[in-house]
Amino acid sequence: MRTRRKRPAARLWQIGRRDPRPRWLLLDNLITTFGAAFTLIALPFLVMRLSGRALDLGATAAIEALPSLLLLFCFRGALDRIDPARLLWWCRAAYVLINATLAVATWTQTITLPLIYALALIGGLVWAVAYPAGRACFGLYLRRGLLAPANAVFAVASSVAMMAMPMLAGGLILASSGPHALAAAFALDALCVAASLPLLAALRRRGPARGRDPATPAATPMSAADPPPRAARDIPRSYYLYLLASTVLAFGPVQILLPVLLVQRRDPAYLAIYAAQFAGIALAASAAARRVPAEIADTLRGVVLCWIGAACAYALLGAAADAPKGVALVAALLGFGALAAASNHYGIRSLSWLQRSADPRRMGREMTWFSAATMGAMPLSSLAVGLAVDRLRWSGAAHALAAATALAALAAAPHLLRLRRRAPQRAQDPATAPPLASGGTANH
Repeated sequence: MRTRRKRPAARLWQIGRRDPRPRWLLLDNLITTFGAAFTLIALPFLVMRLSGRALDLGATAAIEALPSLLLLFCFRGALDRIDPARLLWWCRAAYVLINATLAVATWTQTITLPLIYALALIGGLVWAVAYPAGRACFGLYLRRGLLAPANAVFAVASSVAMMAMPMLAGGLILASSGPHALAAAFALDALCVAASLPLLAALRRRGPARGRDPATPAATPMSAADPPPRAARDIPRSYYLYLLASTVLAFGPVQILLPVLLVQRRDPAYLAIYAAQFAGIALAASAAARRVPAEIADTLRGVVLCWIGAACAYALLGAAADAPKGVALVAALLGFGALAAASNHYGIRSLSWLQRSADPRRMGREMTWFSAATMGAMPLSSLAVGLAVDRLRWSGAAHALAAATALAALAAAPHLLRLRRRAPQRAQDPATAPPLASGGTANH
């Protein structure tokens, strides 16, 4: 008899009553996202008030993201030798100090662009370790069957905070011409990060759900809802190339385009874009959590389809940028909502596939590659978009992104066709069939 598949939130709630790790990770995600949303809106306003140039905003984002590339080339195997939850705890403690320094300097009006650059570099060094450590925690502290539902539920929960908090912070900042509202936003971020430290400590004491030693069983037995374990596979580097293109062309530019638009318009009505982004994320998360593709060809095809959606959204934003206020606002809501939907659908499915497919013993290394291809690529994206806005104006930059993303989708078509042709051959080859763990029987 066929049974109805439970919704992602229902599955997490049921398992969370027996295993607190999903609940701790969810609360940690919510608390830190709540605080980060204030900095997300406050920092661009601070930089633009100090200099007034989009290129400086892009340089700040680039400096913060650059250390991710250094980590890839210098310390890419470090996370495989250290408990990611322990490492994440120390990174969060460092974040408390960075945000507190930023808040005090802004409140006392001693903040300068060089100081922002210095704090961005220090924060980037911490983030270069914290981001892959956090992704590795998902892969090791959650069961395989929960990865896609957890990523979807966390994306929706994060979007609630990312919608409500920037609207609140943006309203306060727009209503204030002094530095105190900006300083309060940075202080709230520091307090939220500090509140997450006990949750990570509890997670460390509980231990991971998936062991890194193949001779040692996982810390938590499999449930009947978990899929049979597959043999660990090597992640093709072409997968990370698609992530790199997604960051540089399709979804990374939003981190510059949206703050610049808010600063240029100075209209509280445009804060409704965050509500449109939440709607897009909620729809995308519901669709992405249903089934994670088993093969890389299906995963990459979904990534390219999201590129096409992003190209259409950028074309809409560019075409309506100089339209009357009502038309421009509606276009901004639709465009940024579509970009949020495409970005999260791509992110949930590609990250869930990686977390399920990667060898637990190499989870830290793979998440370092993931970090470099996403956050590490932000310097190129931020500088290019900031320069494009200064040279081509906002509408010209949006048109250029639409054209570049569409060309990237066309360029990826031959590679996707080759992957599709190879997939039936691998399925027919019995030597490539992944064996089940424990002699072919699942442990229930």
